[in-house]
Amino acid sequence: MCNYCSNSIVFYSKDRLKLARFLRKVYAAFDSVGSGFYNLLVLHGYNNRQIAGIADKRDCFTYCDTRLTQDNDRYSFKVDTETAWEPHMAVFYKILREKYDDAIQLVYLAEECGSQIYINSDENGRYFSEHYVIDCCHHGEFFKEYFESYRKAVDWIRNEYGVGINEHDSMKTVELKVEAVSDLDNGDFFNFHRFESEYGDGEERGAA
Repeated sequence: MCNYCSNSIVFYSKDRLKLARFLRKVYAAFDSVGSGFYNLLVLHGYNNRQIAGIADKRDCFTYCDTRLTQDNDRYSFKVDTETAWEPHMAVFYKILREKYDDAIQLVYLAEECGSQIYINSDENGRYFSEHYVIDCCHHGEFFKEYFESYRKAVDWIRNEYGVGINEHDSMKTVELKVEAVSDLDNGDFFNFHRFESEYGDGEERGAA
């Protein structure tokens, strides 16, 4: 059984008509039976032979906006997906390049803790401002917290764990100090991660 990567994606464009057309097809795939990614490719005219080398049938949509959001001259909509092992954005890059002439762009936030994948491709933070995530259990209480800055993450840790740390300490130093005051033998754990700006595998963006 695979690990699943949880992804939130925002598609945006200044071309409202193209984005609205894309949203209708994405929502139809989300609302369909079977693999949403496979069905999205079918809706865009790809045949089974072409799809076989692109889509993983385990990948699916878990949420889709029903209408566009307008922000000045830009329109957008959001979807959530679950994909096997990795973010699998190549499907979307291919569709947007070949069917919409790259008039639609995307940014995404991806998490797959088993493979240590933490990605925020929104470098300007317009849609996703998260840069750090803490997933932990402290004295039997579970937390999952997101932070826009390292300083805010360190402040939360210092207040929750009562450890002597500051924003100049490395993540490794912070983890060691937290572990020293945690009851690891009775279920406590502490995971502290930074979101990278993009997935490291070039094929993720450049699928043919």
